[in-house]
Amino acid sequence: MKKLVLLTFMVLALVLSGCSAAEVDEPVDVAEAEDISEEIPEEPEELEEEEEEIPIHPDQIPWDINILEPNSIGSVYMEATFTNNTDYPITRYHMKVHLKDKNDTTYLTSHDTVMPGETSPIFDSFGPETMDPNDYEVLTLAVRAILDNGDELDIEYDFKLGQAYWDIYEK
Repeated sequence: MKKLVLLTFMVLALVLSGCSAAEVDEPVDVAEAEDISEEIPEEPEELEEEEEEIPIHPDQIPWDINILEPNSIGSVYMEATFTNNTDYPITRYHMKVHLKDKNDTTYLTSHDTVMPGETSPIFDSFGPETMDPNDYEVLTLAVRAILDNGDELDIEYDFKLGQAYWDIYEK
């Protein structure tokens, strides 16, 4: 154990001393800096940024959430379904939901394969105790789809940030 602590301390000391040992050879002359700036073109060529289009838009996989009456012990649940209006089978559908009345988070998840044009089976989770539809907010939606070539598309929508992130995993 002592050897491990000593080795860790030595590596840490080496890393920290390497980071703080920066040397400046000579002060920079302002006149030389101006000469360098003259070599740079005044208007650099702008690179065209290609903005990729989201492979599956959330509007293509809308959800339907219903808040149920409290059960016999007073627990309130939400049940949900989604409709697959894409060209791809959906194999995972995962929503992160904020329950505003309790300041809590719950998850609505389906791992059923839903083919294009189909509606998912019902999946459920805890709901707002107030039973008010305004007391929940879908924060994120993560979806997995199988593309035509068999590759898997994982996409996550962050509704708070208004952004989407995706990866394609080759089979």
